[in-house]
Amino acid sequence: MKRIVRHFALLASMQALCFAAAFASDKVVEKPVAADTAQKFNDVAAAVRKEMQAGGRYEFIRADEKAKAETDLETMGAMLQKSGSASAMSEADQLKLFNTQEHLNGILSHSDANRLVCQKDRPVGSNIPVTTCKTFGEIERNRRDAQKYMQDSMQNGSRCSGLNCRGG
Repeated sequence: MKRIVRHFALLASMQALCFAAAFASDKVVEKPVAADTAQKFNDVAAAVRKEMQAGGRYEFIRADEKAKAETDLETMGAMLQKSGSASAMSEADQLKLFNTQEHLNGILSHSDANRLVCQKDRPVGSNIPVTTCKTFGEIERNRRDAQKYMQDSMQNGSRCSGLNCRGG
């Protein structure tokens, strides 16, 4: 019986995951940066830089990762500007361009606010694990809001003493 319940729970969680993925309004972009000419790359680079700002798809990119992304964008831009296109590059430069592009795409894909993150937890009072999925953006917004709440509470002097809690 327990095995049947576990299989049912697994099936239900997989169906929920498929349903969420099928009806997501924004999907994760597998390869955010793919350009073979200097002009195409300049357009893509401008779009990526815009999306790394507040409110953009990559707004939650860490500062160190953003610096790496900028370095990759500059490297790729200089290479394409010099040669005009990827096809005009030497084989060694094409390899360097490809590796830099893959590094950049890895950073951006990991920081994509629409990337789905799933975890299996056991709710309080139950031994049946439940799979929950949220986007990276939802997780980061919740984390940011909780941090802001705690900072505001500390600044306003909210304190709890025993069972009596009063706001400041």
